[in-house]
Amino acid sequence: MKAGWQQRLRFLRPLPLIAVVRSADPMVAIAQADRYVSAGLTCLEVTWSTPDAAAIIRHLQQQYPHCTIGAATLRTTAMLDAALVAGAQFLVSPHTAVDFIPHAQAAHVPLILGALTPTEIVQAWQAGADAVKVFPVMALGGAAYVRMLRQPFPDIPLIPCGGIPWSEVIPLLRAGAIAIGMGSQLSQGLTPSELTTQVHQIRHDCQQLGIGF
Repeated sequence: MKAGWQQRLRFLRPLPLIAVVRSADPMVAIAQADRYVSAGLTCLEVTWSTPDAAAIIRHLQQQYPHCTIGAATLRTTAMLDAALVAGAQFLVSPHTAVDFIPHAQAAHVPLILGALTPTEIVQAWQAGADAVKVFPVMALGGAAYVRMLRQPFPDIPLIPCGGIPWSEVIPLLRAGAIAIGMGSQLSQGLTPSELTTQVHQIRHDCQQLGIGF
């Protein structure tokens, strides 16, 4: 299980950013996703708390076949199974839901389990998660926290999420994160052209610094 996580998460290699699509209005969520893809983002996760999340996932996959569309904020196995039926290409939980692992493995779909403490991170990884979502990372110091985690856990792929600003993306990646999950901070205060410029800059910085896996 451990040997193949790089291959299963290969969709994160070109640009290690996961755009979180979340809204109380399905049409707003789709418009949000459209803006992210137009800016150059290619990996999106639709939160299951968004109404009609399953339909949104199907729509985005048809609209953007070059992108990888996953499902997030999955809190129960019923939600996870529904996301699989919808065709989610990866699965994300906000908590250490080890009971999700057999379902995801049976479907051959990558699973990113949420965790925060060292104990939860190890539990998620040893149980079979493909990567661990460190959430909410900014509450515990952002890049400084990830850097400290990398010392005892250099082999565990970490994906920080939760209130991450653009200024923290490269520091987090340099600290050892394999990717970053970003929601409202992605486009907050940015015009579409400014968002595009920011995405291109992150891609350039990652290439120049040799960040990635």
